Amino acid sequence: MGFQLKRKGEILGINEELSTYGRPVFEKDLEDGVIAEANKDGTTFVNKNSSKEQKEEAIEHEEVHHEQMERGDLDYTDSVVKWKGKTYSRTKMKEGSAQLPWEKEAYAKTKKK
Repeated sequence: MGFQLKRKGEILGINEELSTYGRPVFEKDLEDGVIAEANKDGTTFVNKNSSKEQKEEAIEHEEVHHEQMERGDLDYTDSVVKWKGKTYSRTKMKEGSAQLPWEKEAYAKTKKK
């Protein structure tokens, strides 16, 4: 009886279809209402319970945040988000709101036409 070895992506939780070179996408359980998160290390977390279409759209959106971080415009800690030198408290904002300046750019670049 033969057996099939798992691919590296399966073992690590990487979605190989959505990942690109240097930008791995990890499938995880995320907070309710969160489809994806861009991380400072260049990785993206995507909610494993989301549809394929939701994941694809979210990855496109999070890629804008990766670009913002690479430019030096966006940074964050557990308690604050820094955007172009201004600090925003994470406890006083609705994460992902299209009204936040870094989100305005991401939504404008990824909004369905």
